Amino acid sequence: MTPRPTSLALLAVICGLAGCHTQAPDTSSELTLETPLAWTAAETSDQDPVPATDWIESFDDPALTEIVAEAIEANYDLAATAARLSAAQASAVISGADRYPQLSVGADGSQRELRSSGSGVDDRLRTESYSLALDLSWEIDIWGRLNDRARAGEADYEAVQADYAAARLSLSAITARSWFNAVEAELQVRLAEDIYQSFQNNLETIENRFRTGLSRALDLRLTRANVAGAASNLEFRLRRRDEAIRSLETILGRYPDASQVASTHLPRPPATVPAGLPADLISRRPDLIASERRLAAADARYREAKKAMLPSIRLTGSAGTTSAELGNLVNGDFSFWNLAGGITQPLFQGRRLQAGAERSKADREAVLAAYASSALQAFREVETTLAAENTLRREETALKWAEEESMAAEDLAWEEYEAGLSDIITVLESQRRSFLAQRDLLSTRNLRLQNRINLHLALGGSFSATPQN
Repeated sequence: MTPRPTSLALLAVICGLAGCHTQAPDTSSELTLETPLAWTAAETSDQDPVPATDWIESFDDPALTEIVAEAIEANYDLAATAARLSAAQASAVISGADRYPQLSVGADGSQRELRSSGSGVDDRLRTESYSLALDLSWEIDIWGRLNDRARAGEADYEAVQADYAAARLSLSAITARSWFNAVEAELQVRLAEDIYQSFQNNLETIENRFRTGLSRALDLRLTRANVAGAASNLEFRLRRRDEAIRSLETILGRYPDASQVASTHLPRPPATVPAGLPADLISRRPDLIASERRLAAADARYREAKKAMLPSIRLTGSAGTTSAELGNLVNGDFSFWNLAGGITQPLFQGRRLQAGAERSKADREAVLAAYASSALQAFREVETTLAAENTLRREETALKWAEEESMAAEDLAWEEYEAGLSDIITVLESQRRSFLAQRDLLSTRNLRLQNRINLHLALGGSFSATPQN
C-alpha cells in the first residue's frame, strides 16, 4: 500500500540540520513540499536489512575497494576541493574578526641636530626622540549585525565542508562506475574475440564444403561477411576498452597509458534494497546539506544588510609614550592616553544601504528556490533508481533466458545446416541472436551495478541511517 503523503516544510527535508549548525533560516512559511513517508518505488523484501557497512564494500569486490581508496588519495579534483575548504575556513575567521577589538601598535623615531656658531665656534647638538603608540578601535555590536556577518561566514564554511563530502562521495561513485565500465569493456572484448574465432571456424567449414560442392557461393560470401562484421566489432570493443581504462587511470590521478588491468568478473549486485527504506535518509546528502547551509548564509547576510541602516556605536582609544632613550619605551609607563566613543546614524547614501538590503533579500530568495529545486531533484533521483532496480532485475532475467535459448538455437541451426535441413541464412541469424543476447546480458549486468551505485549516491551513502563518507 502506498503511504499517505504528509506535508513537510522544505527545511524539514534536511531533518535536524538546524541543530547541527549555526542558526538556520526560518523557511517554514515560505515553501512547502509534499513528500511521502517512504519511497513509492521500493518493493517489499523479506531479506534482512543490508548491514551498516561502507557502501563500496557491499559490492564484495576487493579490487573495487582498493581502486576507490586510491582515487580518494590521488585525485586532483578532490585535492582542489580540499584546498577550497581551507580557504573557506580562513574566510570564516575573517568574517568574524570585526566582532573583536582591533588593536594596532606604531613606533616612531626621529633625530634632530642643532647648530650654534655665535661665538665663532661651530657647536652641534643632537637630540633623539622615540615614541610608541597603541590604537584601539571597537564597534559595539549592539544590533547583532557583526554577529550575523560571522554566522554567514560560518555557514559558508559549513557549505564548503558539505561540498567536500559531496565531492568524496561523487568521486567514489565515479570511480566505481569507471571500474565496472572497464570490467564490462574487458568482458566485451573477450566475448568479441570468442565470436570472431567462432565465425572464423565456421568460415573454414563453409570453405571446405564449398570446395567439395556441398555449399553454395552465396553461403561462402555471407559467412565471410559475418567474419568481417565480427572483426569490425572486435576493433570497436578494443577501442572502447582502451577508452574505459584511460578514463579510469585519469580519475586515479595516473598518467593515462592504458596499463591498468581490469578484472574479468562482474560481481552480482548487492542484496535487495531493504523494505521500508525511510525517505528521511535523503537528509544526509551532502549536496542538500550544502544548499541548506548556503540558505542559512544568505539569510544571515539579509539580516546584516537590514541592520546596516541602524546606528552604529564605535569606541576608539589610544595610548603612548615618548622618550629620548629607546630602552625606556618598553617599561609600560604610558605618558598619554585617551578613550572616546561615538555613534553614527546613516542618513543619506543614495539608497545604497536600502538597495543592499533588497539585493540580499533577492539573493536569499534565489538560494531558497535553488534549495527547493535540489530537494526535488534528490527525491527524483532516489525514486528513479529504486524503480530501475526492479525493471533491470527483470530485464536481466529475460536476457539470461534469451541467451540460453539463442545459444541452443545456434547449435541446432548449425547441425541442421550440416545435415542439409536448413540454409545458411538461418545459421547466420541464430548466430546473430546468440551474440546480441550475450552482449546485452553483459551490458545489463553492468547497468544493474551502475544503478545500485546511483542509488547509494542519491541516498548519500549506505542504507543505514548512519552517515557514510
